[in-house]
Amino acid sequence: MKAVKRKRPRKSRNAEATRARILAAAIDEFANRGLADARTDDIAARCGVDKRLVYYYFGTKEGLYLAALETAYADLTELERAIDVEHLEPKAAIARLINLKIDFYISNPHFISFLNMENLYKARTLRKSKRLHEFKTPLTHTISRILERGVKAGAFRRGIDPIDLYISICALGFMYFANQHTLKVIFDRDLMSPDNLKKRREAIIDLVLSYLNPANGKVPLPSQTPRPEIEALVF
Repeated sequence: MKAVKRKRPRKSRNAEATRARILAAAIDEFANRGLADARTDDIAARCGVDKRLVYYYFGTKEGLYLAALETAYADLTELERAIDVEHLEPKAAIARLINLKIDFYISNPHFISFLNMENLYKARTLRKSKRLHEFKTPLTHTISRILERGVKAGAFRRGIDPIDLYISICALGFMYFANQHTLKVIFDRDLMSPDNLKKRREAIIDLVLSYLNPANGKVPLPSQTPRPEIEALVF
């Protein structure tokens, strides 16, 4: 006899929808006001629920913040897991990965805010997450495979650490978005204009591919031995 598939109770679906609404409001509230200044009353009001419901689903304001932070990381990780670059030649694959990061920063400005907050507080909330294993980015495994293919094809030099390369790609994009307001004031340039974003994409891709180019080799570090004139100044 064929088993009858049971429909999910409406109450359960409503509960999930309510929880999602609270979480979406919390992400926006924390990103704009920070953990200290964000208020659960305002978050509840934004999604039209009683504040007690917020505590019912998330326990405390800190619990709600952790859930919002985990969601921000999970959204990025999901994109990184889904990216398909195996059919691209190595240089094009690296460019695709860089564009993914830039697109994510543009579409998710709250992610920059959460990173700034967590680094300000030395990742005290993130370290409590039970989902950390999910966020050990799958993209580094993809980068490893691209680097291997690039070395075999003669397109990339050997000895590149995939995690170090991933951090470098993040740094080149993150700094641009995290400091867009101060840079705009100092240089009187709209960093978020389509033209400037296009230039930034191209610059990051060019910098990374130049670093990977086997013709460039490894740049030697300057000598650490102090020159006599410097020693005289120091001592």
